[in-house]
Amino acid sequence: MDSPADLDTALAALTDPYDAVRLGAPEKVIDRLSGVFARHADALTRADGPDLDRVAEELERRGFTLFAAEAHAQAVRAHRDPRAARHSRTRAVALARRCQGARTPALSGLVLGELTARQRQIVTLAAAGLSNRQIAERLTLSIRTVGNHLYSAYARLGANDRGALPWLTEVPEAQPA
Repeated sequence: MDSPADLDTALAALTDPYDAVRLGAPEKVIDRLSGVFARHADALTRADGPDLDRVAEELERRGFTLFAAEAHAQAVRAHRDPRAARHSRTRAVALARRCQGARTPALSGLVLGELTARQRQIVTLAAAGLSNRQIAERLTLSIRTVGNHLYSAYARLGANDRGALPWLTEVPEAQPA
């Protein structure tokens, strides 16, 4: 959405008020929702990361995997604690991977968008199985520089080691219907 007017136009066209929550405008529809959907709107309006995570867990239990991924993604932005934000990001990415390549406003920029261009480049090569030495040779960098970029990327992605990179960088293919 380029402007508030564009968002208002999109919201007016919605037939399901919960879509407004998914688009990041919960205050417009909170009074038209109930149950877990109202709790999601309320938590998002208050930018309450822990509540958004609780809502996401309930949505997942009920089988709303994409909605759960979106709620965890919204929690990432709401958390004040970096560790909680990393946990929410990890959960959001894991759930989004199960949604056959779904791309939504809430999920945009969730993983690789958080990295610098150089970090994305190095992480992608590391995820493909290249060693630090091979990456350094390919990009004409020192091995230490490659290691430093990977270390910073691990922190941003919430990854503990190189083994998580293929999972974090994989772009799922859309499945035929």
